[in-house]
Amino acid sequence: MMQLIVALALWGLVGALSLGTRRRTDQSILYAAVMIAVSLTLNIDAVYFAADGLLGGRNYADLPANLLLLLGVYFLSRAILRASSPSRANAAARPFRIGAVITASLMVTTFVLIDAPTTSGTFMQDFGNQPAAAAYSLIQFTYLGIVVALTGTICLRFAGRMSTPARRLGFRVVGAGCGAAVLTVLSVVGMDLAHVFGSLSLLSLFASAYDVLNLAAILLLCFGLSLPPILGWVSTKLHRRKLQAALPDLTRIWADVSAQRIELGDGSHPYAPGLVSRDVDTVVHRMLVEIRDALLFNPTARDRLRDKDLTLLAATETRIGAQRTSA
Repeated sequence: MMQLIVALALWGLVGALSLGTRRRTDQSILYAAVMIAVSLTLNIDAVYFAADGLLGGRNYADLPANLLLLLGVYFLSRAILRASSPSRANAAARPFRIGAVITASLMVTTFVLIDAPTTSGTFMQDFGNQPAAAAYSLIQFTYLGIVVALTGTICLRFAGRMSTPARRLGFRVVGAGCGAAVLTVLSVVGMDLAHVFGSLSLLSLFASAYDVLNLAAILLLCFGLSLPPILGWVSTKLHRRKLQAALPDLTRIWADVSAQRIELGDGSHPYAPGLVSRDVDTVVHRMLVEIRDALLFNPTARDRLRDKDLTLLAATETRIGAQRTSA
């Protein structure tokens, strides 16, 4: 059940990140979320057994699942660091990349040495007493722990510098999620060592901690990363709805003040609501520019506007400017 909750949370994150694809030039955070979601979806027993059956039924599906998790966390951390502190992201990029390559190579090497002849939905529980299996897990989670620890530290340090309240809150939640992820890594390390040395009581203790910490880390990370794109999407929808509502009055104002301009003297209304085919932000911005140009060209045209018209123009200009700044 917990595996299903984790997978659904991650696919929810993918959906949330998809809302902001048009506003982001760098889509690496979305690609990283997809990789992690696929990786943890393979942890669902039914999915894992089906995938491993296609690969020969010898737990070969475990390796690509964990390699996807490794790559996903690498790209996700790099994207988060780039958003919070580009200079730190550049400094960490090379060590993170080298570490990912070395870790992946060692994972493949140690996995080959594991004797796991039958498909298991509890891979480490069944085969974790083998030194090769313990090394396989320790190598992977040591790298993940270092990466998320650095990412979380920088998120919390630079959260206050984010441009919007949603991003500031999102980065703080991500930082908390990274803290929970570090504790999750420590619980995995504890399980691996306890299993190898045969301490079943410690193994049970660390396993209980892992269940809680892993779920907390995933939910916090998904919530923190989802917050900015979801709130941004809602804000954009409300913003455009307000512009659509103001469009008839803006069209009337545009017609009133520009009627005396020679180039617009034919009386046509290309911005009439029924004729607007372009994005409403672009239409309204262009209309505001032409209204201001008309007022500058003929200052007496201002006398044709009412106080509420001037208030609407000022409010719309402020809304357009605020939206472009937040984007």
